Amino acid sequence: MAIACGKAATPTAPSAVVPPAPVDLKSSLSTAFDAFSIPANSACSLSVSQYGQVVLEGGRGQIAPGRTADADSLYRIASLTKPITASAVLVSERAGRLNRNDKISRFLTFAEPAPTIDELIKHIPGLPDYLATPAYQSGRTSPTTVETIVSLVQPWDGVRRNQYSNSHAILSGAALQKANGLRYEDVVQRDIFGPAGMSRSSFALPPASESFQFSSPTHPSWVYSAGGVTSTAADMNRFNQALLNNLFGFGAPESFDRSAGVTSFGMGSGTVNGDLRFTHTGLLDSYGSFSVMFPGDRSSIVMLCNFPSASLLNFVLGPNGVRSIMLAAK
Repeated sequence: MAIACGKAATPTAPSAVVPPAPVDLKSSLSTAFDAFSIPANSACSLSVSQYGQVVLEGGRGQIAPGRTADADSLYRIASLTKPITASAVLVSERAGRLNRNDKISRFLTFAEPAPTIDELIKHIPGLPDYLATPAYQSGRTSPTTVETIVSLVQPWDGVRRNQYSNSHAILSGAALQKANGLRYEDVVQRDIFGPAGMSRSSFALPPASESFQFSSPTHPSWVYSAGGVTSTAADMNRFNQALLNNLFGFGAPESFDRSAGVTSFGMGSGTVNGDLRFTHTGLLDSYGSFSVMFPGDRSSIVMLCNFPSASLLNFVLGPNGVRSIMLAAK
């Protein structure tokens, strides 16, 4: 597995005038984070930015025995990998290596009818999830190959179902790898991790010295471009800010078509009381994660935990959640 390297970058402020953060915002967010329920021997890390500037970063609990969690603690981010994959596709499209409207059969052996890469990113084909196959269930703890997991994806019948499936991201990542002539993880390091300053992000399992070791962990190769990345709250905030500030050069998030519910950069979209947001969640083994960004004030909230919790969404977006605190402080 390639290990990301390079100097970490602080999220870049947009060119517009940045309003000063209210003096009580950090305190209010910190109080809310302190009140979030965490099981024993578990940890969560949070990174919040607004107008491109970090407002609060920190961690709670122990990320490993005797090691307190912070914003640079390592977690498996699971399906937060999917927007990384989709963004790498858009970078390759801008470089002329592929077109998101190319059929997957241009790069992989896939019988007609074949969906386009963009349809896969937006979960339009509704392909059965390869995670449900006996091969995945029995073999997921040992290394595998891209060819093996691609072979587990069933053919498409041409019916558009708009149904979430990990199979879509697997095919997208395999096509990205083929188009670039490099391993998927090397493409992502070159085009995403490096430019965004995500120096702690990689496709390696968190080492024992930096993470509680859970029984029967899924090997990163089995979740690949759908969920194989290990990262930090701070790094994922940098990724979101890179998107918000068009660091990758493929356009601002709000410029993308949102009619399918999922954008071409792999995040779901929605608007609540005029507040446009782009979100994604993640769940793998004993890890849970949530990421959201708001173009209106160039805000980003990333919450990573080493336990699965349905309360992450409410903590971030609920009536008394992080976003509500941010809006009330304006």
